[in-house]
Amino acid sequence: MIRGLTGRSLRSIAGLFLISRILILFAGYVGTNLFAAYTEPPVYIQQGPGVVPERAMKLPFDLSDTRWPNEKDFAKFDSFAYFDIAVHGYDRYRIEEPHPPANWVFFPLYPLVLRAAAALTGLFGLTSLTIVGSLLSNVFFFAALLYVFGICRQQNLDESQTRAVLVLMLLYPTSLFYSLPYTESLFLLLSAASLYYSSDKRYALAFIAAGLSTVTRVPGVMNLFFVAGMVLLNERFPLTKRHLRLASYGLLSLLPIGLYLLFMKIRTGDWLAPFHEQSSWYRQTALPFTNYAHYFQKPYFMAPGGWDNGLLAFVMSTAVILVYLGFLILRGKELIREPRQLLLWVYGALLIVIPFSSQPFYLASVVRYMMVCIPFYLYTVRLTTSRDNARFAYKMLFAVIHIITVIGFFNDYYFMA
Repeated sequence: MIRGLTGRSLRSIAGLFLISRILILFAGYVGTNLFAAYTEPPVYIQQGPGVVPERAMKLPFDLSDTRWPNEKDFAKFDSFAYFDIAVHGYDRYRIEEPHPPANWVFFPLYPLVLRAAAALTGLFGLTSLTIVGSLLSNVFFFAALLYVFGICRQQNLDESQTRAVLVLMLLYPTSLFYSLPYTESLFLLLSAASLYYSSDKRYALAFIAAGLSTVTRVPGVMNLFFVAGMVLLNERFPLTKRHLRLASYGLLSLLPIGLYLLFMKIRTGDWLAPFHEQSSWYRQTALPFTNYAHYFQKPYFMAPGGWDNGLLAFVMSTAVILVYLGFLILRGKELIREPRQLLLWVYGALLIVIPFSSQPFYLASVVRYMMVCIPFYLYTVRLTTSRDNARFAYKMLFAVIHIITVIGFFNDYYFMA
């Protein structure tokens, strides 16, 4: 299915995947027992005579006293909304009547898949949505890595460069969310499949993946944009029956989002309820990068309610923007000469612009939203191929913030959500 994927390559990717997920669990386990939770006051005890300091936070003494991760450590924040949709469906308010924040903003594909998977596993006694959702997300993520491998080969990256791309994706500061009951892993899988199949001229599969991505997350429309762009660049005139078939693929790919918006019209009275309801979740459309520019005017460490660590978000945002602009400046002539590469750059740029257009003041969730931008990883590796220190700096930056994010997540902090 994926050209160039050998048994050796598959084992290598599986090894990277397992190592990263095991070490994430290890970091969460140690962090949970070593640091205080954000939502609970720590317990301080009087130390024994002669012990310095006299008072200190109570920590486990024996290994048997430590707390092991459990289900509640993996289901937080948006996960509960997807669980609710999977079990009860969408809220039954009308858009014009007063109502609390409705779950319409959460797109339907992930909860639908979760509901179906839970029904299947329930036959074998596994009913926990947290466990089923986490298993699903890990399967989606691993499959996505296989497609990213294929994309790297399409982009003529060698074995070491391909491995570097995968390592950067696994190290990315919010990579933890690929293994949680969140939509990121499914969206990454569908995005990678869209890019891979359209570049391989298997347009039916590309349009299917892109169409499904539109009912996974808002930026799914960018996948349709890329696939349609590849069709236009690859297919020549005059028009033939093949062009009509491709056009029908494109129209059919609009069916998932069309059905979802039709359902929203029936349920809420508003075709665009998922977008209009964003304001109830403290999201509002803003000029791109308004929140990033705002940070220069009013730098902050923590946003109100603890929902965003401004310093970490700003540093990561800057790291991503530098790579993207750097690639445009240093490889701009290549992009102009090869329209398909320019299309890929524009596609990735739009995936970066969207997170910076959803809030005018804070950088909440921007780091997590950007992690599905596959071109960013490709460009980071290309720009640092002969710049070892630069690549090391990005790996270290990712790893350090990743550990902070994992410990924060397991200790109920909100800033990484």
